[in-house]
Amino acid sequence: MATFNKEAPGLPTIQGKIRSERVHKEKVALFRVAEGLRKRVGQSKEYEVVSEKESERQKRPVFENWILSSEYEEALKFEKQLLKQYRGKTLEESLPGKVVSNEQGECYEISSSCFAKFKRVTYEESKQVMISDLKVLPGIGPVNERLLKKQGYGTVEDLERHPRWKKQAYEYMELVDTKEVGAVQKWLWQRFPKSHPLLHYLAGFCQDHDFAIVDIETLGLSERPIILLGIAKPTKDHICTTQFLLRDIPDEPGAIWAMLAQLDPKLSLITYNGKSFDIPYIKQRLAYYGLDAYIDNPNFDILHFTRRALKPKLTDCKLETVEKYLGIKRDINIPGALVPHFYDTYLRTKNVGPLTPIVEHNRQDLLTLGTLFSKLYEEW
Repeated sequence: MATFNKEAPGLPTIQGKIRSERVHKEKVALFRVAEGLRKRVGQSKEYEVVSEKESERQKRPVFENWILSSEYEEALKFEKQLLKQYRGKTLEESLPGKVVSNEQGECYEISSSCFAKFKRVTYEESKQVMISDLKVLPGIGPVNERLLKKQGYGTVEDLERHPRWKKQAYEYMELVDTKEVGAVQKWLWQRFPKSHPLLHYLAGFCQDHDFAIVDIETLGLSERPIILLGIAKPTKDHICTTQFLLRDIPDEPGAIWAMLAQLDPKLSLITYNGKSFDIPYIKQRLAYYGLDAYIDNPNFDILHFTRRALKPKLTDCKLETVEKYLGIKRDINIPGALVPHFYDTYLRTKNVGPLTPIVEHNRQDLLTLGTLFSKLYEEW
């Protein structure tokens, strides 16, 4: 994931002392930067409260941070209840977990496991779909595809014996047969929209343990700290979640580094708008702290698939709206737009109550993404 230059053994003590002083200065500078960020949190709102009448008059946006006035009022009441309920309680009492540390700092780790069926197509099913569409090859459109199929070329594999298309067919089949998820994904992006079902079926090339569902919570839409990073790894009948929470803003680099340690380059990511938001945001924060890490995992961004399959059936494609369509109910929830507000209240009051719905909101997002990823196969 990331590499660091380490001092070779046997160097003079004076160099070790210089290095120690440099590391100390870097940590002090990092703390000052983070402290400055903490003080600026909550100075501006990045959401709009909309009345029910206004929301009915205009088409609802997909990813703007807006919230209905009734939901806003309920959330504020809920916040007051939490402040009263958790007064005097510690973080460990309220959210069982542990402090973890790495070379970039510390953060608070919360782990859980939930029974959940994670469905994906088999490799055989996926391969059949992937090679039956001849349009995967450059130069073959709907007309050529029909002509080729009339001539008996039913799959890309059949085209390996075609005088014109055999070279491209061979290249594509080599990627399919070796299960090169990232390479096939990039190939398909050049031929189809990112919402195309073939890109969803590509998941059949992976094993259950080859996926990582990723979702983050931030203090804004750009250039503000990430306050919680969640990652979930599905097995055959369970989804195991791990969340890295900031106890305060200076925990951010340690939390990001802890989450990245979970991301093996071979893992395929499942996100919701993660290709445009979550992953670029993580990279942005890494650059802010001058940290070097490489994130180029294949990404199944299921927002694209959801829009294609469900948009005609939904008022908008917010995850909360999708959950209602799927019949998923949350026991504890706050609108995503109010996550920064609740975290700011926690920082100001030192009361851990407002943290509890943030953590639950993120955990449920991870579980919903696993369910939605599986359900989309029924929609195709």
